[in-house]
Formats: sequence, C-alpha cells, structure tokens
Amino acid sequence: MQIRPMRVDDIPAVHAMILALGAHHGDLDAAVTPETIMRDGIGPHPWIRFLVAEDADGLLGYAALLPLAKIADGIRGLDINHMYVAEGLRGQGIGRKLIDAATDAARALGCTYMFIGTAPDNIAAQEAYLACGFARWADCGPRFRRPIE
Repeated sequence: MQIRPMRVDDIPAVHAMILALGAHHGDLDAAVTPETIMRDGIGPHPWIRFLVAEDADGLLGYAALLPLAKIADGIRGLDINHMYVAEGLRGQGIGRKLIDAATDAARALGCTYMFIGTAPDNIAAQEAYLACGFARWADCGPRFRRPIE
C-alpha cells in the first residue's frame, strides 16, 4: 500500500468515497461532483490537497487537507477536513498511514499544528485520532457563517 497525491484518474473513485462518507453521516444532499473535485484538487489553483491510499486493487481511502493559519501568531496549520477508509478495510492502519502522510505534508509546508474532527457519536474515530497523537481541543469557540451570494 502507498499514500500519494490524488491524480486526475483517481477523481471518480474519490468522488464515490466522498459520497459514501456523506451517506455514512446522513448527508445525502452532497453536491460534490467530479468537476468540483477537479477544480478544487487538481485545477490551476488547488484549494484542497487530496492524498489517496492505494494498493494493487485500487484506492482504499483518501484524506482532504485544507490550509489553516493563526495569523497573529505567524503560524500555519492543516485541517484534515475529510478522511475516509473504505468499509471493510477500517482498523487495518490505512487511516493512520493517511494521517502520517498528512503530518509529513504539514511539516513540508512549515505547519506547526493539525486539526481533525469527527461527529460527536463517532467514538471509534475519536479513539483512533487520540491513538494517532491528537488531543481533544475544547477551544473551538463560537463560529459564525455568512453565505455569499
């Protein structure tokens, strides 16, 4: 198994995994398309860094990394905004390898921290993240959202 950056020919499989992750969390209204993945992950100004886990049989999972910053502190970070390992393959270390690769990417970008989140009822993921060296972060503060039309 290897972890590598997503390529154009991976987009259909990554799209299917994003939809599977959405379905797993009850988000059946996902509007992601292969075109938006191409735009955001491969296009001339990639917004998201996608890493994929692959073996001889195909893709096993992915991680989507988004940039973060604490501007006043002058430091960078990465958010593992999405991570998915195919059903039936969980618990085999694939997620840990994706996290390790994300850590390497963060280090290469000069980041000093990473975030990852999960649904409050996803205890297995929470335990996995703690086992991978993450600590619970209570300082999330109130956040606000404003649509842009």
